[in-house]
Amino acid sequence: MAKKTIAFLTSGITDGLTREAFKGIEAAAENDDVNFITVPVKYIGRDFTGLPDKYEYQYEITANFLKKENVSGLIVAADYIGCLTTREVLVRFMENLPDVPIVLMASKIPGYAGVTFDNTKGIKDALEYLYTRYGTTKIGMLGGPEGNSDADERKVAYLEFLQDHGIEFKENWFVESDLTVRCRPEAEKLLQQFPDVEAIFCVNDDTAIALYDVMKNRGLEPGADIKVFGFDNSVAGSLLNPSLTTIDAGVYDLGGYAYKMLKRKLEGEHLENEMLPTRFICRDSFGSINEAVKFSVDKVLDKGRLGGLFDQLFYRFRECDSEESEEIREDFIHIMEEIIDIIGAHDRDEARIRRLKHNIRAFLKEGALDYTDYDELVPFIERLQAEMLTKIDDCEGKQIIYEVVESLYKSIIKVQNNNNVKDDEYVGNLMNSMKALVRDSLNFSYANDLSYLELIAHLDWMNIKNAYLYIFDKPIVHLQNEVFNVPETLNLKAVLKDGVPESVPFSKQRIPSAKVFSNEETAEDDHSLVIMPLHFGDTVYGIIVHELTEMTFKNGEFLTNQLGTAARMIDILRVNNDVQKQLEDSIAVMRQHNIELDKLSRNDVLTGILNRRGFNDNAPAIIHENLDMGHDVLFLYIDMNNLKIINDRFGHEEGDFSLKTISHILADVIDERGIVGRIGGDEYAMIYCGLLNEKELNDRIKATFDAFNKHSDKPYNISVSCGFCRISSDNRRITLEEAMSVADRDLYIAKQNKDNRIVKTRSRRA
Repeated sequence: MAKKTIAFLTSGITDGLTREAFKGIEAAAENDDVNFITVPVKYIGRDFTGLPDKYEYQYEITANFLKKENVSGLIVAADYIGCLTTREVLVRFMENLPDVPIVLMASKIPGYAGVTFDNTKGIKDALEYLYTRYGTTKIGMLGGPEGNSDADERKVAYLEFLQDHGIEFKENWFVESDLTVRCRPEAEKLLQQFPDVEAIFCVNDDTAIALYDVMKNRGLEPGADIKVFGFDNSVAGSLLNPSLTTIDAGVYDLGGYAYKMLKRKLEGEHLENEMLPTRFICRDSFGSINEAVKFSVDKVLDKGRLGGLFDQLFYRFRECDSEESEEIREDFIHIMEEIIDIIGAHDRDEARIRRLKHNIRAFLKEGALDYTDYDELVPFIERLQAEMLTKIDDCEGKQIIYEVVESLYKSIIKVQNNNNVKDDEYVGNLMNSMKALVRDSLNFSYANDLSYLELIAHLDWMNIKNAYLYIFDKPIVHLQNEVFNVPETLNLKAVLKDGVPESVPFSKQRIPSAKVFSNEETAEDDHSLVIMPLHFGDTVYGIIVHELTEMTFKNGEFLTNQLGTAARMIDILRVNNDVQKQLEDSIAVMRQHNIELDKLSRNDVLTGILNRRGFNDNAPAIIHENLDMGHDVLFLYIDMNNLKIINDRFGHEEGDFSLKTISHILADVIDERGIVGRIGGDEYAMIYCGLLNEKELNDRIKATFDAFNKHSDKPYNISVSCGFCRISSDNRRITLEEAMSVADRDLYIAKQNKDNRIVKTRSRRA
C-alpha cells in the first residue's frame, strides 16, 4: 500500500470520543506507511443563541482545506459533527467534501459505507437487568435529536424493550436533548413531567452527567432514588459519584475498524455498513455495585479462563499497543496462577508469599489501574477472597489469604496516592505553562515576522515538536452559515521543526492552500497532524497545523484560542504600522510646497535622524553605489533592549531620552560610512559601508554604549541588540525588504542573549 494521507473529521479536539477514536485509528494503521490529519470541525449548523462561544462555528473552515490533491481518503464521524443540526445540513456537508473514498464512523447516511455500534443488545441487557432484578417498569429516556442515527436506534431499542415486556410507553416518558452536558433544561423537563420515574436511560454519558446535576439539585440520589444508565463508557461517567452504569461502546475499536474499512475501500473493495457489539457495564447508579454478579466462581479460579478475566477487568488495555498489553496481561495471568497454586499447595513457604506480594506491587506500579474501573476491580477482589477462603480450611492458610488481599489493597491505595501527587504536579505545571503561553505569545509591540515566530516558540509544554503557522494575506470576516472560500495561497510565517522555531524567509512563505499539510518546509515524519483555525470573533486570520499529541486532546482549544487572540493583536499592530506609513506618505505630498516640510517628512521628529521613509528612500542608492565599487555592505536591524521597563519604572521622558541617545550613538558610530534611521518605536535600521565585519561592528556598538553608561548619571543602562545581513555582489539582487527579513531573524537570535542589566547597581557607602 503506497503512502497515503487520511483525514479524520470529528467534532471537538478535546471531546473524549475524538481521542479514543483516533487512538484506535492510529493503532490499526501501526504497520502502514500512512499520514493522518485530524480535522475538528465541531458541530455544524449549531444554534448558538445563549451560548458563551458563539464563534465556535469557525472550526468548520478546517474542512475546506481538504482537497483531492492532499488527502487519499476520509473517516468521518458524521453524527458527532452533525448532532446539533438537521439531516439536510449534514448531507450537504458530506456532499461538499473532496471526491475521495469515505467511510463513516458511528453514523449512517445513504450512499456511504460505515461502521456503527450495535445500539440494541447492550441497551436491552441493561433494561432487562432493571426489569428482572428490581421489577422496574417506569423507565424514562433522555434521548437525542431526531435524525441522528445513533440516537434514533437507541430510542428504538428502548421502545422495543417496553413493547416486548408489555409496558405501555407514554409520551411524557421521553424528552429529546442536544446530546451534550448542556441539556440540563431537558433533564429538568423529564423529571417534571414524569415525577414517578424509577429509572432513566440517557442516550449518552454526557446527557447522564447533566441529569446527575439536576437530580442532585432536587435532592435525588442516582442509584437510590432513580436508577440511571448512559451510553459510551466515558471516563467522565466512571468518575461520577455514584459511578455511572453505562454501555461500553468501544470508540477505540470503532475508530480502528473504520480505518480498516477505509483501507479495504482504497484497495478497491465494495463496502456495506458494518456493526460492532456493545457491552452492559453495571455500576453504582443501579444501586449497590455488589448486587451485580460480575464474575462467576469458576471464572475466578480457573487457569484456563484467566485471559478472558483480564480482558474483562482491564478492558481499556485494548487501547494500548499490543506489546504493552500482552506484557501486563501475562503478568496478571502469572499472579493469578501463583494464587491458585498457593491455594492448592500443602507447603506454603514464606519466600513464595513474599514473591507473590512483590509481583502484585510491581503489576500495579506498571499502571494497570489506569485501565480498569474500581467498580469492576473491588468486587472482583472481594469475590476472589471469598472463593479462596472456601478452598482452605486451616487457619494458617486463611491468614495468608488475608495478608495477600491486605497487601493488594495497600498497593492500590499507594498507587492512587502517588497518582494524586502526580496529578497535583501536573495541574500546577500546566497552569504555569498556560500563563507563560499567554505572556510570551503577546509579548511584542511591533508587527513583523518575528511576532509570528513567538506564537509557536513556546509549545514544548504541549509536547509539540512540529508546527506550521499560516497567515492569510488579509483577515477574512466569516459569518455563521456563510460559505468560506479558502484563499489559493497562504503565507507560512513560522515553523517549529523538531522543537526548534524558525522564521520562514520571505521568498519561501507563499504556499498553495492544497499543500498546507505537506511542502518543502514541513517535516518528513509528520505522521499525525491536526489543523486548527486562528480566529477572533467573526474574523479568521489563518490556521495552524501541528503535531497531534496527548496534550492536544486536553488543551488544543485553549492553544488555538490563545494563538487566535495573538494573531489579532499582530494584525492590529500591522494596521497601525500601515497608518503610520500612510501618514508619512501624506507628509510627502506636502514636499512640493515647502522644503522644510520635505525635510520633516524624511526625518524622525523625536530623534532628528532619518525616519522609515527617509531611510527607505536613501538606502538603495547607497547599497548599489558601494556594490558597484566592489564593496560589501552590512545591513543592521537594531532594537533597543528593555524600553518598556524604562518607561514603566522611570517614566516616558526617560524612555524618549533613551531613544534620542541611541540615535546619537548610532550616528556617531556610523559617521560618514553609511546611514541610520529610526523605522518605528524602538527599532532602527543601519547601512554600514566601512571595513569592519559583523563581529567588529557589533563589538564597537556595544563598547560605545558601555562607555556611555559608565559615565552617564542615569540610574539605568541603555543598550541595543543587533541583527546583521551582509549584502555582496553575489547576492546584490536582494531587496531591502528581504535584507531586513534576514537581519530580523538574526536579531531574534541576538535578543535571546540581550543585556538585561537595566538598573545600575551602586556600591554602598562605608
